[in-house]
Amino acid sequence: MAAGTPTKEQKEIIEATEGNIRVRAVPGSGKTFALTNRIAWLIAELGVEPSSVVAMTFTNKAAGEMKHRLKRMIGDMATCFAGTFHGYCNLLLKEEIYRMGYPKTFSILDKQDQVRLLREIAEEQRLSLRDFTAKDCMAKISAEKQNPGYIAYMAGKDKEPLLAKIGEAKDDFHLVYYHYLLRQRDNYGLDFEDIIQFAIYILTHFPDALAKWQDRCQYLLCDEYQDVNGNQELLLTLLSGKYHNLTVVGDDDQCIYGWRGSDAGYMVNFDRAHEEVRDFQLTENFRSTPEIVAVANSLIRVNQNRLAKAMFTNNPGGNKPVCACLKQEAEEAAYIAERIQEAVQEGRKYAAHTVLVRASSQTRALEEAFLHHKVPYKILNGAQFYSSEEIRTVLSYLRMVYSMNDLDFSYTIQRPRRGFGKKSVESLKKYAGERGLMLMDALGELIHAGEIRRKEVIFYYEEIRRLHVLYHAFSCRDLTNRVLDLGYRQELEQDVEQTRLDNVAELLDTIAGLEEENQDRLPLAELLAHFALFTAQDDDTEKDLVKIMTVHTAKGLEFDTVFVCGLVEGSFPSRKLKNEDELEEERRLLYVAATRAKRRLYLTHYVYRQGRFTTEPSCFLSDIDSSLMEFVGEERYLPGQATPEMLPEADFEVGDTVIHKVFGRGKIVKVNMVTRSYEIDFEKLNGTRNIVFRIKMEKEPPQNGTV
Repeated sequence: MAAGTPTKEQKEIIEATEGNIRVRAVPGSGKTFALTNRIAWLIAELGVEPSSVVAMTFTNKAAGEMKHRLKRMIGDMATCFAGTFHGYCNLLLKEEIYRMGYPKTFSILDKQDQVRLLREIAEEQRLSLRDFTAKDCMAKISAEKQNPGYIAYMAGKDKEPLLAKIGEAKDDFHLVYYHYLLRQRDNYGLDFEDIIQFAIYILTHFPDALAKWQDRCQYLLCDEYQDVNGNQELLLTLLSGKYHNLTVVGDDDQCIYGWRGSDAGYMVNFDRAHEEVRDFQLTENFRSTPEIVAVANSLIRVNQNRLAKAMFTNNPGGNKPVCACLKQEAEEAAYIAERIQEAVQEGRKYAAHTVLVRASSQTRALEEAFLHHKVPYKILNGAQFYSSEEIRTVLSYLRMVYSMNDLDFSYTIQRPRRGFGKKSVESLKKYAGERGLMLMDALGELIHAGEIRRKEVIFYYEEIRRLHVLYHAFSCRDLTNRVLDLGYRQELEQDVEQTRLDNVAELLDTIAGLEEENQDRLPLAELLAHFALFTAQDDDTEKDLVKIMTVHTAKGLEFDTVFVCGLVEGSFPSRKLKNEDELEEERRLLYVAATRAKRRLYLTHYVYRQGRFTTEPSCFLSDIDSSLMEFVGEERYLPGQATPEMLPEADFEVGDTVIHKVFGRGKIVKVNMVTRSYEIDFEKLNGTRNIVFRIKMEKEPPQNGTV
């Protein structure tokens, strides 16, 4: 595809102006190109007002790429909203949240804020988070908030219903949960679940608000639609309900976030849920070699709950993907390190390689091997830079200047030390609680009454107050420097190591870059929302090193060479699977991993033997046509390549009826001696399944009158 020239498939999508549209796009098919060109077509060619076009996606990085492309294509006309679901709802709430009794200076709580809040609550209630960790508690809170009924306790002026719930709490979790809602309410703080739920609440309870925002969404587009959950789908339906111009682009074969509520069913059933849907497909892969595409197709065709599509590519041919088996996990890691060093010696960069794992806990052997073989690497397992204490402290100061909320007050008043420690904060909380005051107001009362005289505390109070009034007058970078001058910069400068100060300098550079992108018109509220909604996928720091990451983190990325390691039963697929739907999602996860590769793909696994226990190659390797791969390593442990003494024999033949302990009754339609598996047509499943010989099944006796 020539740069900037759409294919016939893409052109049809770009110019299909009106109505609800579903685009099924295979990996590497240029869907973002089609989506952004569609927006440009609407604005530049058809004259649609940019403010009535809205494009939603899932990460700031993807949104940034979309904005950059639009700016390049249509220049100053690229003023439509292109951002995340949370970003759009945050924009909506800035205008509408007053309807729920909240100020537009509400705060967004990120995960670290939530953990800090939960620990404070547990300590105050004399509860231990030992029995249920903060992470578990957050997951339960997220689950509770899927029911929007909780919003009634957070809206309006009357706290009594929420206080009553605290008194009626049936267990420790619900005691913490309702205290958490109370703290959120008192601090005007919303977590990620609330941002979308509050927006939906406003749109469904205030008809004038719904009408206003529907008029702003005359053309609504959603990228990565296969990843939407129920609330996001409802939001799209509400916003597009007047004009019915909803364009969704996605690939149900890449739905890998079921554990957080994503449901490929919305993609599959889009034509049933929305009226007069037109279907389009993007089936040409511009990323990968034909050999990689063939392996990916061979793998995913096994899934039954999917929209049929035939991915192809016209790219030049390359090497067959490699299926490598090593004797143990350490040898697998060493094999990967050696292949990378060989490629670098041939002139390729370290950054052209990535190693994908099923879970972040699987990186230890890789790190040891990379250190031994002197392979520079970086593990991407979260937004680590923004989780560091010094960055969190600076951002907390900025939030304090913006909204003067209790949560950030408690954090910043103690950083640096001002002689106002934990006990002083607790005393202030008690004083404020008895008088119905925010902590900052309570501190002011005590200072003016002469009861607090410590000059460092008075300086903090006066400067935060002053900056709160004047922050509109400063650029975000200038404001950040001013909060650093409240004593925290001096503390960092006293550090023997320069790392923390360097991180703050990098933050200042990042802020300056964001301001430049926004032509120096970046409100503090937008800056804080950008950092609060930051995700691991948004970290795109470029250095010449190998990136190690989970497959989930790699979604949307591409690399010259991809190693997918740890392909053993119990790891990939996970041993936690409960049903066939979860197995299909695991297979989609491997499909996503394989389609990150442009030129070279390695699928690796290892043998671990202890007594009678031996790891088995992932069942997904047997799903792939063996003629499409090159096999290397321990041949006897490759899929279907066990040693003669270990070969499981076929106990059944074609036509036999067998009973599987989970799948039930089925008929054997094929016996595969290469993969040592049966293809079985189970009565209660849709389509056949490949079951390896080693699984014990019972043969059903022939019926009377049959042989």
